[in-house]
Amino acid sequence: MKHYFTIICFLSVMFLLPDVSYSQIDTIATADTSNVADTSGFESFFSEQELTKYLEYKPLLWVGIGSLTFYGDVRDSYYTNPLVGRRPFIAGISRKLTPFLTGDFFIMKGNMSGNEQNNGRNLNFMTNFFIGGASISYNFYHLLKKPDIFLPLEEQRILIPYLSIGIETMNFNSKTDMKDGNGNLYHYWSDGTIRDVEETPENEMISVILHRDYIYETDLRELNLDGLGKYDLSTLGIPIGFGFDFHMTKRISLRFGTTYHLMFNDLIDNVSPAGTGNRKGNKQNDSFLYTYVGIKMDIFSSEKIIDLGILDLIKFDFSKLDKSDEDGDGVIDLWDECPNTPPEVSVDKKGCPLDEDKDGIPDFRDDELASADTAIVGTNGVTLTDEQISYLSDTLPAVDMNKICDYYPSMCGLKNLKKRHFVEMPAKYIDVDTNNDGYISLDELNNVLDKFFDLKTDLSIDDIYELTDFFFKQ
Repeated sequence: MKHYFTIICFLSVMFLLPDVSYSQIDTIATADTSNVADTSGFESFFSEQELTKYLEYKPLLWVGIGSLTFYGDVRDSYYTNPLVGRRPFIAGISRKLTPFLTGDFFIMKGNMSGNEQNNGRNLNFMTNFFIGGASISYNFYHLLKKPDIFLPLEEQRILIPYLSIGIETMNFNSKTDMKDGNGNLYHYWSDGTIRDVEETPENEMISVILHRDYIYETDLRELNLDGLGKYDLSTLGIPIGFGFDFHMTKRISLRFGTTYHLMFNDLIDNVSPAGTGNRKGNKQNDSFLYTYVGIKMDIFSSEKIIDLGILDLIKFDFSKLDKSDEDGDGVIDLWDECPNTPPEVSVDKKGCPLDEDKDGIPDFRDDELASADTAIVGTNGVTLTDEQISYLSDTLPAVDMNKICDYYPSMCGLKNLKKRHFVEMPAKYIDVDTNNDGYISLDELNNVLDKFFDLKTDLSIDDIYELTDFFFKQ
């Protein structure tokens, strides 16, 4: 059975190794494109692999202690209470595989025992054991995660239940308590006492009552009580667990769990169907229940990973982000600061046309590509002369007051100033005309818009569009 434990150890080492599959990305060389837009990195930017390689979560360490209750052919009197029993410890490493699955490698060390003394059946055993195994757990992500919230489940819920199943290997070496500290063999009498000689009428007066010292000194396999010889002292098992995790901080959580270990062996207590009389056992394999509390710690992940952990990157679908490029300049619209660039015009990384002389006029319509740094240029990129600058700087003369009517006759006379020309108002907008002057003013339009957004009007969105058009046509 040693090769089973070797396999588990090998898998645990592979589990801890960093994922080197991303390293090839770092070696890709990018050509020098000067000021021309380089969009080769945009695809990898939106790649889940590229984004998550820096956010790789490290394995978590956890330790715990609990109560073990043995369920075999030889049981303690308290076997019905899972909180009373031996106190093994458990430790392991844990790593999140998906938002809903977590892998664990664990070890458990301690001892288990069974003691019976009733109805002529006087059996006891205790064994030290060591277990190494691996398991996978499910956290009910699909039922507990809140929709449309890009937070891991740990950020949304304080208590998270789980179910787990795995495989393990156990080494044991069962012994029994048959003698006291003076080497006297135990003899169980029908009156419930333990004495130093067999129960016979003639020994009743000369026997000495003994008390068990609970030192398990005798190797059960070496006794070979049932003719089984040197049977294997290791076995495989299946741990099936449930419980919940209590998340205290981003780095620390508590686990309260119960695991039922179903072993593929019926000789942990050295009692099996091969025995006879009081030593004859049932056909079920031995098993035990372990109820424990543990603490899980993230001591390897950097603060950056912890902070960015608010995004559930494993679940986030980056392929759904907008990658459209309407003007076809090689810079996606999401990052394009100059949309609608003319076709075949070279752009920089921001999607803006190149401007070598930095005069504010792009090269494709700049008639002077090398303007001086201090030059003032026109709309065609050509440096303006002093005369042109002076002309543009002069303020145009205003119209004399006595000539306004010559230039703007519509502004002259009160009658013409107040004259309005508008189409007939639709009946459904009569209530909008609060002053009943047959004209929708700007204040009246703003008033009905406020009512629309406050849901205090029966007008639909199409009515609002039509009212706005009517306002500008009247």
